[in-house]
Amino acid sequence: MEENPEYAAVKWAKMLKVSLSGYHTYLNRKESKNKAEQAYRDKIKELFDQGRGTYGVDRICGLLRNDGYKASYGRVKRFMEEMGLVSIHRRRRQRSLTDSRKSRGEGYPNLTKGLEIAEPFQVLSSDISYIRTDEGFVYTCQIRDVVSNVVVAETMADNMRSELVENTIKQAMKRWNLPEDTIFHSDRGSQVRQEVA
Repeated sequence: MEENPEYAAVKWAKMLKVSLSGYHTYLNRKESKNKAEQAYRDKIKELFDQGRGTYGVDRICGLLRNDGYKASYGRVKRFMEEMGLVSIHRRRRQRSLTDSRKSRGEGYPNLTKGLEIAEPFQVLSSDISYIRTDEGFVYTCQIRDVVSNVVVAETMADNMRSELVENTIKQAMKRWNLPEDTIFHSDRGSQVRQEVA
């Protein structure tokens, strides 16, 4: 009826055997829904501009929720794409510092080679990275469960000595009931080799 205005709404209602008042109720609801959607889009644009183009979908969703809005990732992503709002934010990269190229000998076999990893805590993976801050470098050692990608433990220090790995392993063992046959997999950097030796 709305898309074919060549006939009066009364005539369409009679031909389609629908209530004219019901049709007008539908139009009012549609108009109200469109206004609400436009207000939602305006709010997304306002928050995006507030972040000077650096806010991505995750950040916008969080801000919307803080302001009392419902915010599903998919819906906000779709609206941002339709409005051409693309974040220019680039995260500071965490750079890996460990290097396994010098430790590929027989003394350090890869226990996960050919292994079917299907259970949580079957294999834990670790690496040391650094983050550049205004006060210098911060080194972080993180251990993740390979299957679930859950962060099992994470510690930070102002250096990357073997104690960093040791403290992270201790934290993982304290926080989780790890099976005795859990494989601790890393790229075999010097800090890890000292700790597991």
